[in-house]
Amino acid sequence: MIVRILSGVADPDTARALAGLLHQLPGVEPAPAVPDSTTLLDALARAAEAGLDELPEAVVIHDLITPMPAMELVRDIALRFPAVGVVLLTADPSPAVLAAAMDSGARGVVGLPLTYADLGARVEAAASWAAGVRAHLNPQRALPVIPGGTMLAVAGSKGGVGTTVTAVQLALAAHSAGRSTALVDLDLQGGDIASYLDVQFRRSMADLADIGDVSTRVLQDVMYVHESGPALLLAPGEGERGEEVTDRATRQVLHALRQRYEVVVVDCGTQMNSANAVAVETAEAAVLVTTPDVVAVRAAKRMVRMWDRLQIRKPQDITVAVNRYTRGTEIQPSLIARITGTKVATSVIPAAYKELQAVVDAGRLQDLDNRSTVKQGIWALAAEVGLVAPAEPRPAAGRRGKRGERAERGERGERGGQGDRGQVTLETLGMTPIILVTLILIWQAVLAGYTFTLAGNAADEAARAQAVRKDARAAAQQDLPGAWDMTSFDAGSAGGMATANVGLKVPVLFPGINFGLTVTGHASAVDEETAP
Repeated sequence: MIVRILSGVADPDTARALAGLLHQLPGVEPAPAVPDSTTLLDALARAAEAGLDELPEAVVIHDLITPMPAMELVRDIALRFPAVGVVLLTADPSPAVLAAAMDSGARGVVGLPLTYADLGARVEAAASWAAGVRAHLNPQRALPVIPGGTMLAVAGSKGGVGTTVTAVQLALAAHSAGRSTALVDLDLQGGDIASYLDVQFRRSMADLADIGDVSTRVLQDVMYVHESGPALLLAPGEGERGEEVTDRATRQVLHALRQRYEVVVVDCGTQMNSANAVAVETAEAAVLVTTPDVVAVRAAKRMVRMWDRLQIRKPQDITVAVNRYTRGTEIQPSLIARITGTKVATSVIPAAYKELQAVVDAGRLQDLDNRSTVKQGIWALAAEVGLVAPAEPRPAAGRRGKRGERAERGERGERGGQGDRGQVTLETLGMTPIILVTLILIWQAVLAGYTFTLAGNAADEAARAQAVRKDARAAAQQDLPGAWDMTSFDAGSAGGMATANVGLKVPVLFPGINFGLTVTGHASAVDEETAP
């Protein structure tokens, strides 16, 4: 639940300190502070005209606000806007001031200077009180009573097999089918649903441990409605608080959820305790997630036997979901069924780590692409366990060759070895032109460098020939390969030195293309004919 807060603070320093702490509170959306009581009342009046849901859940008032005295302002807001919780800031939190604030209608008093813990507790109490009042003023917002919703327990054979990812995607699949869905994290000491969905919420399952009657109002205060649709009941942020949740409290909470949601998905984690044992025992269906490796399959067998010994659930009533499945694995689902003595889901979840990495790192598991083979596998599992209506079977296509079978595997998202080889072939074909162009450019650069060497050597030979009055042009062309054309030549003697300049054209790898690049070499030698 998002808590909207409107503040009335006249002192700029106090306003800055208050805004800084409010922005640190999880699930809080503070509006800019107003400097006087008149502006504050006008803002509340405009919000009330738009509807009850537009009013902020809490209003924070500084006792130095003007022109209306703070206590009168509190009393006025409590009378005119009873669905808004008021918190008073004061530098004198004495019993007399506290009594006066309570008499005026305030839901809490915070002393100055402000502290994070004190402000967070008072704002949360005021917001919870406002939510309860609104539930009575607007009854249609209450959760409907649904006779006997479906509950699915999801457990893991051991840590790291994908239990939470599977539970979250099963809940999203049920909600996408138009069914009201609750997702419960009963991995009380290490629950990660909040991390996978990027949720920061102060309430958890531990807050319901000591409540005797779990009503609609209580559920609304404790559960967080995620932007993707399902309502979340999270595990406590402090793992030690998980011990407060007893089997009796869990049974009561799950019963209340089943009366108000059509589908309840429970993430039981991998460590069994009295709380999640209740979920496995009372659920209509139980899914045990494992991976096709020896360690995980042995752990699944131990879990199944333990449930049977404790009379929590019989093996024939358990569905094993195989995660990270590949066609090349040695342990196939049929073998897992024989080892565990359970039913193995026909919908397997393929191994596709790259598909999950981006959304998991961002805490946006709900944004997993519909084309993801992991999502397709889990949503097919949702249909198999009865959370959503099964997809219509495809019409038979008669006999199919190998090409037809590969096309069908591509549509189902199952990528075998041939599909991988085909992808590599396409990628290689796409890179071939770039590789060829790169090699041509490298070879052309080598030719240009070699031309510099030839031009310098030809100039040296021509200069030595000129020094002894031999044919300098013939000497320059003597060692030139046939692919190099001499574009310019000049030789002469002056001042006792014989000089030569030779210009060579850089050859091109492809005939008919003229870059016009010419390299000139220059050399000189002592003119022996004029030497004394």
